[in-house]
Order: sequence, then structure tokens, then C-alpha cells
Amino acid sequence: QTQDDYWANNGRLTFGLQVGVAVENDIPHNISHIVILMAQPSVGFTLKDFHTPGFPVSRFSVVSEGILGGAVHPGGHTIGHALLFRLDGKPRRHIVPFFDFGAGVLHTTIDNKAPELSGHTQFNPQGGLGIQYFFRPQRAFVFEYRYMHMSNNGIQEPNHGFNSSMITIGFRWLRRPRPSN
Repeated sequence: QTQDDYWANNGRLTFGLQVGVAVENDIPHNISHIVILMAQPSVGFTLKDFHTPGFPVSRFSVVSEGILGGAVHPGGHTIGHALLFRLDGKPRRHIVPFFDFGAGVLHTTIDNKAPELSGHTQFNPQGGLGIQYFFRPQRAFVFEYRYMHMSNNGIQEPNHGFNSSMITIGFRWLRRPRPSN
């Protein structure tokens, strides 16, 4: 198998599942020490492959990511969705770096126990860096760090919100194209 076998994908879909933990950052107004465990199933659609020599990006995708989680401290659940934009870097052997950024909306009950949040509807802009390690053709382990904000965008006062650092691990599968007849 060549290096390209691991990354090559003439199909446009990517499926994934990441699990992780988000920990509230220690900055003013973040007083509840929120810790959220979550699962993030995802489906991505590649919009553009780049084959330009010297250009650091190899692929641009849009990713629909579910958010299912619970706050182990101070309590409550989260369920929602995020729309992310993903830039994949150039492959280096079996490793492909990537950058995600986007936002989503959540229903949560964490606001019942954490004064940083008001209301059950929260928005969560986020961005992060990660690597994909392709252990088999078109199948990769994923490791990512994301910075995530959560607030109600002024729907209800007070609207302090909170900021967190999130670490995730997961699996990604690039869909193989169907064989031509």
C-alpha cells in the first residue's frame, strides 16, 4: 500500500464519532467548574480537494456534528448540533492535521446548577486543531483540542456564558467510492 491509499478518497462523505471532555476555563465569571462528558457523531461532506503544490490545505469539508453529553459537575445534560468547517492539511505518511471551526445550538439543563448560564437554549461557537492517524486505508483515529464557548447570545439575562477547553478522541471513516460497473 502506498501513502496515497491511506488518504485517497474519491467519495465525498466522511463518518465519525468522537468522545471527549470539556472543562470550564478558570477565567472571571467561570465559577462553577463545569465538566462535560460528551459524544459527537458526525457526517462530513467534502466540498473541495486541493492539489496545488505548496498550498498547505488538501481538503475543505462541511461537517454536521451531533452533541450528546452530561455535566459530571455540577450536573445537567446537553443535546444539540454544530455545523463545522474543516480544513485538512497535507498528509505526512499516515498523519493528516486538521483545523475545525463553527458553531451550534444546544438544549441544556446545566443552567439549573451553574449561574454562568441562563436558559436552556445555548449557542456554542468553537474552533480546534487535531490530527488524524490513518491506521488502515480511509480509516483513522482522531485526536483533537477545541476551544468552546457556551452562552445564550442575549436571549435571557444574565448572559455570562462560559469558555472551556475540550479534548476528544475518536474514529473517522472516509467512505469508499462505489466500484464502477
